[in-house]
Amino acid sequence: MQEIISAIDIGTTKVCALMAEVGHDGLGKLSLKLLGEGQAPSRGIRRGVVVNVSEATACIGEAITRCEQSAGRQMLSTYVGIAGSHIGTRNSKGVSPVDKRHGVTISDMQRALEGARAVALPENQEVIHTIARAWTVDGETEVQQPVGMSAYRLEVDAHIVTGSSTAIGNLVQCVLSHGIDVDDLVLEPLAANEAVLKPEERRMGVVVVDMGGGTSDLAIFIDNALRHTVILDMGGNHLTNDVAVGLRCPFETAEELKLRYGSLLPARIAPDETVWVTVFGEKAERSFSRRFICDVLEARAAEMLEIIGERLEESGYLDRLPAGLVFTGGCSQLPGFAELGRSILGMPVRIGAPQATIPISGLSRNLMTPTYATSVGLLLWGLHEDARAVHRRFEADQSTNGTPTNWMGRAANWLKNLLPDRD
Repeated sequence: MQEIISAIDIGTTKVCALMAEVGHDGLGKLSLKLLGEGQAPSRGIRRGVVVNVSEATACIGEAITRCEQSAGRQMLSTYVGIAGSHIGTRNSKGVSPVDKRHGVTISDMQRALEGARAVALPENQEVIHTIARAWTVDGETEVQQPVGMSAYRLEVDAHIVTGSSTAIGNLVQCVLSHGIDVDDLVLEPLAANEAVLKPEERRMGVVVVDMGGGTSDLAIFIDNALRHTVILDMGGNHLTNDVAVGLRCPFETAEELKLRYGSLLPARIAPDETVWVTVFGEKAERSFSRRFICDVLEARAAEMLEIIGERLEESGYLDRLPAGLVFTGGCSQLPGFAELGRSILGMPVRIGAPQATIPISGLSRNLMTPTYATSVGLLLWGLHEDARAVHRRFEADQSTNGTPTNWMGRAANWLKNLLPDRD
């Protein structure tokens, strides 16, 4: 039986659905072969949150249908990216005793994570991820894989990602309405990291910033572990809106101008270069200086970069990021983004697209761009699922309790296969 992994990236500007087949090389190494892709413009979604269920359901359905037609098969379950200003994060610790005769087991790790997960949350907040940042075995800190180690006591330093129950429920319902189960919700910068970061960057210390239309999502990695996440309520649409206001033109016109003529290095634009724009209240087009448009974009982008720098300073990790910052997402493709980032942040900056070394074949040139980093990363998250077995098994155990306390538990009646058996 073929094993299929699907992904749906539900963004503010677009919905992208992908389907891939898992391949085995006989030596335990897994890979993916893309079978199909489908896209649709987003409707009913604002800043990563569903604001109109019927419109959002429809555009998600369009992307799914196109993906199924491209793949020639039906999508049964999928990994879904999630972001938005409702996302919150915190760090927590958990402890579990260990039977020294057997060493640390998966069950011990589950109990430690369960303890870390038992944090007080506001009524409308639910846990999406419980991710181990580091393990401590009998006082030995920064252990990355404790299984099999002899010990009496196991501690975990975990990163907890939470979200609004309402926002989560609306997003999931839009997918379930099409008869498709949700394998897992994945925070978008965690998915993007799978596709764009190099192993040495993740080990040394790096921050990946997924810049979407409505939000910019930051994730800091040090020693191959997630250390900190931040969701910022700003994205590419803020740049477009500034152009629309500055030129007094429709948002769609401003978006086209940004994509066609935009640059964050206005000094490199000829002063006499002009573009023609249809503005409100006038039938004939008016000419505007291209440099003026780029000045507007640079001013807003600089403000966004300064906010990112402030958040990195507040995180306490700014001095632990020798690999710097990797921008991804559609907004990051504006010419000059990396150069402006280096100037303002004073650290290495590059634009991240899905790496050529990732184990996915059949990706089109279009999918190998920053715009689709999260979509491709969701497939890789599914492929690497076994590496997170402790976290996912714990969530599956929680879903069978009498009074579930997380979104997966409460949704057990519609998640037919939270942890699908792998052939």
